[in-house]
Amino acid sequence: MEDQTCDYLVIGGGVAGCIIARRLADGQSGRVILLEAGPSDEGDRAATHLAHLDEQTAAYEWGFKAAPLAGGASEMHYSRAKILGGCANHNDCAFLIPPDSDFAHWERLGAKGWGRDGVRPFFARVDSMVAADTNAPRNPISEAFVQAGREMGLADIAFRERIAPGVGWFPLNIKGPLRQSTSAAYLHPIASLPANLDIQTGTFAERLLFKGKRCVGAITDRGTIHARREVILTAGALQSPQLLLLSGLGPAEDLRQLDIQVRADLPGVGAHLLDHVAAPVIWDLHNPVPDWKLTPFEAMMMIQIDALAPAPDALFHFGLRVREKYDLNPRQKTVTNGVKVSPNVARARSQGSLRLASPDPRSAPIINLNYFSDPDGYDQRILLAAMKFARRMIATPALDHLIRAEVAPGPDVVSDRQLMRYIKTVCETVYHPSGTCLMGDPGNPRTVVGSDLKVRGVEALRVADASVFPSMITVNIANTVMMVAEKAADAILADAA
Repeated sequence: MEDQTCDYLVIGGGVAGCIIARRLADGQSGRVILLEAGPSDEGDRAATHLAHLDEQTAAYEWGFKAAPLAGGASEMHYSRAKILGGCANHNDCAFLIPPDSDFAHWERLGAKGWGRDGVRPFFARVDSMVAADTNAPRNPISEAFVQAGREMGLADIAFRERIAPGVGWFPLNIKGPLRQSTSAAYLHPIASLPANLDIQTGTFAERLLFKGKRCVGAITDRGTIHARREVILTAGALQSPQLLLLSGLGPAEDLRQLDIQVRADLPGVGAHLLDHVAAPVIWDLHNPVPDWKLTPFEAMMMIQIDALAPAPDALFHFGLRVREKYDLNPRQKTVTNGVKVSPNVARARSQGSLRLASPDPRSAPIINLNYFSDPDGYDQRILLAAMKFARRMIATPALDHLIRAEVAPGPDVVSDRQLMRYIKTVCETVYHPSGTCLMGDPGNPRTVVGSDLKVRGVEALRVADASVFPSMITVNIANTVMMVAEKAADAILADAA
């Protein structure tokens, strides 16, 4: 492929990239190229139909692994999508808006303009494009879980309308059986896109291209692409920082050790890796689990553990199947009719990191999740309390007659020490990596992007995806990534004007 030139180059055709590329094209801002390393999702049933998620193979993702957890779990499969539409074509379509307190915290951390009033218009803009269903089909076992939550004293909550302690149903970004990924909502049908928007799938960005301090494009496996105005990274919380590091933006000493030319010493690139850490309580039922219609994750629950917390501390996914990210103890092999409830720490404070394994763009990064490392032990305390709450549900009338036994942790796991050992052995990700290109206070040496999402120390380069999160949000992240993209597009177009 010959070298190309555009006005805006958007790298990463995932949740954020699809939105930004379409908004820039519609804004008559010149030629826009959107790069995606994976294939198109259009017409691919495994990607576009939520109920066919299990038909996706290893080709739909990057196959990353996270390092073993200190004192606990072994290496973890850490899935990231490799397809147009990104993880919105690779998830269970939970579609939640965080509480206002999350964004008040962002603003206190230095993300000026990202408080409630700064983000709400962009959530509304997402809502105008992406359909949400709050009345998807419900499995009778999920109904029993919701009833058990009521019997535990929780209120019925419409979680699409507000985030509060209670029990209810996941709102889903679907329209009938079809996912409302950002590719579906903003780009399909691809044949009818504006003439100034060029989507190039199967194209892998290897490094950013600079002229002095100005980012002027990217080198890809199919040639060089020059950008007259800006380059926008939307490759996600793992690959946006990876591409910055490969291009010489990151901790200077780390880059020198890999013989990468330092363009900007940014210690925060790849640091501050946030995630929602969870651990499962697994039950074996007397009878087979009825087939689900769209997703095995229909029901959810939230509880507040700290009385003074501004929002619920733990979010529970109820699953109609058992499929773990680690090998569990041998007890799991006895499960024939398994279901699970997986509480996670809603605003986890532990911070991991992402580093380069080598200067080869095709080498997977080194991912250290570093769960339960927060100095005050907050994450451990919250997850312990949430696990105990989940285990008590087995005694509710709604579930008691359905459950044959608690398989894991198991009735012999009693003390906090035993339970924490179990948690560290089987803890799992909810696949919400965030924070690795920190947005925040310019006075913080770990800040990577300002409130305008421009990368510090260089020109004409922004990051706009989950990697910019200043702190972990209370709920699943897809809807918030969409909001970030809408707000980013607005800022880019305003600068162009």
